[in-house]
Amino acid sequence: MRSVFTICLLVCFLFASTPAQQWVKINQTFNPPGNYTPNKGVFVDPNNGWLKAGPNASVFRTTNGGKLWVELNNKTALGSIEFIDTLHGWMVGRILPGNDYNIMITKDGGKNWNRYSSPTIGCLTFFDSLVGFAGGSNDIYKTIDGGVTWDTMSIQSNNVGKAGVKDIFFIDEKRGWAVGSSAEYTDAGVMLNTIDGGKTWQFNDTITNINQAITFTDSLHGYAVGANPPYSGGMIKVTNNGGMSWVTHGLPGSWLFDVVFTDDSTGWAVGQYGYIWHTTDRGIHWTQSESGTTSDLYRIFFFNNGETGYILGADSTLLKYDNTVSIRDEHPLGITSYQIFQNYPNPFNPTTTITYQLPTSGNVTLKIFDILGNEIKTLANEQKANGRYTVQFDASSLASGMYVYQLRVNDFISSKKMLLLK
Repeated sequence: MRSVFTICLLVCFLFASTPAQQWVKINQTFNPPGNYTPNKGVFVDPNNGWLKAGPNASVFRTTNGGKLWVELNNKTALGSIEFIDTLHGWMVGRILPGNDYNIMITKDGGKNWNRYSSPTIGCLTFFDSLVGFAGGSNDIYKTIDGGVTWDTMSIQSNNVGKAGVKDIFFIDEKRGWAVGSSAEYTDAGVMLNTIDGGKTWQFNDTITNINQAITFTDSLHGYAVGANPPYSGGMIKVTNNGGMSWVTHGLPGSWLFDVVFTDDSTGWAVGQYGYIWHTTDRGIHWTQSESGTTSDLYRIFFFNNGETGYILGADSTLLKYDNTVSIRDEHPLGITSYQIFQNYPNPFNPTTTITYQLPTSGNVTLKIFDILGNEIKTLANEQKANGRYTVQFDASSLASGMYVYQLRVNDFISSKKMLLLK
């Protein structure tokens, strides 16, 4: 009976919620003013980014981390936009006015663009200003002249029809991966890999998952995200043996559109309805992180060794993660209530982080109890100014089991449970 109870706890906590809001919505200003709806975008560092927005897909640029976006007076239809630095960028789509499919290339940060005919491209990835790859409805293309011309690469025949490639990722100059969905079967996803620099691509995995994005942290550890038909939730596929086999985690609530890792163990995934998922153990467990929005989230970027991040989404949504600034100084968050959040990670072994927020100053007491109510440890007992705080709890000396942490400040008292698994 005890083993059944333990399994139940593991399942319940595998995708535990972490309400602490690490992501903050940026209030954006557009010049010229207007009600713009960004649909594609990219950041290359914490300050510089580009958006395609509005009914004519105007291109906007920011140089201050998304607070102000200035129009660059270039109008295209909806399609991908990519930059590799503050100068070199590419846009694809049907150029307005008209219906011709083209690629536009800039070498000065978007002030000027040159237009070239191109195949129908859905995604772009570049090694440098000259060498890049693109994915289409049934092909993968390579350029060695900065996108002016494209050669079609060889794709192994398969049993799911055309491979609609949606993302391409290279581990190094030889080894790469591509994911997408079948253009002919609504419930079939595709995953391809290359070991010869993209000249030939083999089908690595053909499954009933719609794949949207893929990344690897090294030659062995990789992650792909997408949808899990019948379209009732998202999925994350994890490999630790270079793609020889994949473990699929089904996640509740939404399709997933993008995934990134900031180091070997720490990763983020984003998707529909404002869902953000976070892992610190190489994808074994995924925890929901609060986004503060129900808008779809499309792309995620990180810089400064994972200290600064951005998420681009629908409805002019731009979220920022900034771990370089003390949270207690972020008064623009508009904290209006006392709150203690679920610890992260949960379950944990042996350390976890507890976050709480104060709308006003007060004497804070934060204590740990065992499940019988015995006091284990005092983590805080001091006067605090208003703001949001994080405290790390080390349970190295404690036995596995359920514990309770309690926050007392002024007239506010709140407790939550956490699970230590060794």
